[in-house]
Amino acid sequence: MATIAATLERHNVVESEGYAVLQRLARELKLKKDATAWSVEVDRGAPILFRRTTDEKGRWLKPRVVAKGIEVEQGDGTALPFRALDIALEVDDDTNGSLSRWHLDLANKTAGVSQSGPVTHLQFGGHNHGDREHDHKLKVPRWCHPPMEVALLCEVVAANFYEEEWLGLRDEPNWCQAICLYQQLCYKFYFERMANSLSVSSSTALSGMWASTYS
Repeated sequence: MATIAATLERHNVVESEGYAVLQRLARELKLKKDATAWSVEVDRGAPILFRRTTDEKGRWLKPRVVAKGIEVEQGDGTALPFRALDIALEVDDDTNGSLSRWHLDLANKTAGVSQSGPVTHLQFGGHNHGDREHDHKLKVPRWCHPPMEVALLCEVVAANFYEEEWLGLRDEPNWCQAICLYQQLCYKFYFERMANSLSVSSSTALSGMWASTYS
C-alpha cells in the first residue's frame, strides 16, 4: 500500500489528506504482513481524497474513497477471502453536493438468509453511512462484479478521472507489482469460479454467483 500511496502522490492524483490515509493503511498492513486475516477501514470523516478535477464539460469534481469495513480471511483458496466488504467511490461537485456514489460490497445475511443479488456486487447509491438522508431511492440493479479493495478502487479512480496521469504510471514496475498483489487477493478465486461456470450448460454464470445459491 505504501507504493500505491507514493505513486499516486508523486503523480499528483491524491490530495495530501488522501496520501496520509493511504500511508496509515500501509503502516497498519505492514504490522500484519504475515497474517492471514486483517481488516481495513476508511472513515467518511477522513476519506482517501483525490485531487479536484474536471469532467469533459469543465465541471469541478471531487472524488473520494471510503470503506466502512473490509475484513479479509485467506483460507485454502476454495472461497472468496472476505468476511466483510463495504467500499465506495463518492463524487461531489465543487459545492460539496453529491453527484454520484458507487458502492461495492459483499451480500449480507440476516438470520441466515442472503441479501438478494450477486455475492459480490456493484450498485449505484447504496447506504451513505452516517448520511442516510442522501441514500439513493433505487437499490437495484446490483451488478455482478468482482471484489475490490482500496488499492484496486484507487486505480479505477486514477484511470477514469486522471487518465493522463494514470497512463504515465500504469507501467511502472513497482506500481504493477503492488497492484498485482491485490489482484491475486480479490480476483483469483472469483474469476476461477466464473470461468468454471462457462462450461456448465444447465445454469448461467449469474445464477452461479447469486448470493442465495452461491456456496
